Formats: sequence, structure tokens, C-alpha cells
Amino acid sequence: MPGPTIVCLSANPAMDRRLRMESLAVGELNRAHSAQGLAGGKAAHVAMAALALEAKPVWVGFLGGAIGHECARRMETLGIRVVAIPTVAGTRVNLEIIDATGRVTEILEPGAEPTAQEREEFLQRCITGLRDQWKDTVVVISGSLPAGVGSDFYLSLIAAAQAAGARVFVDTSGEALRASSHAHPDFVKVNRAEGETLLGRPLATIGEIANAAREIVARGAGAAAITLGREGLIWKECKDGPVWRAAPPRMNVISAVGSGDATLGGFAYSAMQGISGEEALRLAAACGAANCVAPAPGRIQLATVRALLPQIEIERLAF
Repeated sequence: MPGPTIVCLSANPAMDRRLRMESLAVGELNRAHSAQGLAGGKAAHVAMAALALEAKPVWVGFLGGAIGHECARRMETLGIRVVAIPTVAGTRVNLEIIDATGRVTEILEPGAEPTAQEREEFLQRCITGLRDQWKDTVVVISGSLPAGVGSDFYLSLIAAAQAAGARVFVDTSGEALRASSHAHPDFVKVNRAEGETLLGRPLATIGEIANAAREIVARGAGAAAITLGREGLIWKECKDGPVWRAAPPRMNVISAVGSGDATLGGFAYSAMQGISGEEALRLAAACGAANCVAPAPGRIQLATVRALLPQIEIERLAF
């Protein structure tokens, strides 16, 4: 039976460069002992995780120049369908530097501003795809907006997906997150820092984080998840449903970059397959944990996810 189609929208994709070195010395010459080039950006990682779960992801993104072409090629090589929106400006490059202790330093380039015509092309390609090809799907809007693009761009994409009857999952930050969370998406995923910025208060305890998830849902989201790194995640399943907590096992982490995206991919897959409650949370948390030992961000393995499923601790919170 073919897997579900999950449409991943990337307004600000990147080519990720993963460098490994003994240590990073600021202000001095540094030499890496290995380097990888990877198609990246949050939506790309979601698509990779969905693919590992045997879904049929579609990745839609602004792509420009030789770097954009290489991003598309690498995604297609994995078996992910790419809908490229060509841009005059070249696609950005991000650096992920991992030292011998496992400490990760990220350096993220800003994305170049797409033209008004390019933004309209993106929107129209989504409208056409949702109408003609991507039926009964989950649309995942994931990542930051490029320079010069306002949150109204995400609002237009949310409206287009909702008009087509698609469910909308959102994972972004800043003003784009604030605006999108009020547009009644079916699911909002944030990390702790993003949740603190959105709600304007610290989220130090599990009780505070659980209440934050409740508030995000009260503001208009159908469900809300807050990822907490090694501490796992909190999930408010629906307006009248419970708040859950999931905790992963202790692991020898290679890199946690992309773990939140893999978690979101697990939630999106569950929604498409009609999986809910503890089973959906366990799968999402296992995907996030699997990413920590994956060879690259988003490149989780189904066998690893399955092995981790029984190791995820699930708790239904009473407060």
C-alpha cells in the first residue's frame, strides 16, 4: 500500500555543510578533517524523515543558482519529489561545525529575498498542486522566512492549504510564528526558546511548558508540541484532549540538528495514517531521537525508529 503524501514547503532552503574538526578556535585558522554537503533547511529534514517512514514527501522550495540546483539534485537522489521555484538569487549555505567533544556550532546565512513574481509563483504552484495532485494531504510549513518576506506569505500558504481541505502543520519562529499560530493551523511545533518568545515569558518547568502548549491551542492551533531537546517534548493533542510528555532514552548523540524536524515528520505521518494519542507521540519522539544518531540531519532510519519506540517514556500530565 503506498504511503501518504506529505507536502513540505520551504521558503528558505539551504545547502548545509557539515564540518568535523578537533576543536573550533575563534579568530584562528581552523582545519576540518571531513566535510559533507547536504540539502537542508527545516522543511527538507521533515521530508527526509517522512520518506524514512515510507511516506511520499513532496518538497516545494525557492531554489536559485548552482547551489539551488545541487539541493534539488540531492533531494531527488533520495527519492523525494522536488517542486523547484527558480529564483534569481542563489540559495544560501549553512555551516554545522562538530568538534571532537560533540559540541555543535551552527552558522546560518540569511536567505536572499525572492521577487514578488517568484513569491506568487510559489503560491500558485501550491494552489495547483493541492487542487490537482496532492489530495487529502498534510502541508508542513517549516523554517524561517528569507529576508524581506513578511509573515503574510505564510498566511497565504496556510489559507491556500485550508481552502484545499489540507491539514496544516507549522514550525517557524518570530513574527511568522505569531501570525501563523493565529491562522488556525492544525498543528504548531516550537522549541522552548520559540515558545518563550511567542508567549513572552520563561518556560522553566514542565508545568509551565504544559500550560504554554494549552495556550498555543487556545490561541487557535488545533494541537501544539514543544520540543525540549534531551528532555523530550510536551504535546497538547487537541483543544479538549490531554497534555502528554515523552522522554527519549539516554543516547550517544552525534548531532541533534534536525531532531525537531524529524519529530514533526513523525507527527505529520501519524496524522496522515490516523494514528493518535500515545502511539502518535511515541512515534514522533522516536523519530526525533533517531535523528540524534543519524548520519546527517533528517536522515533517520526506519529500523532505528522501530528500535527506539519501546524505549520512549510516555506520561499523561494531570496538571
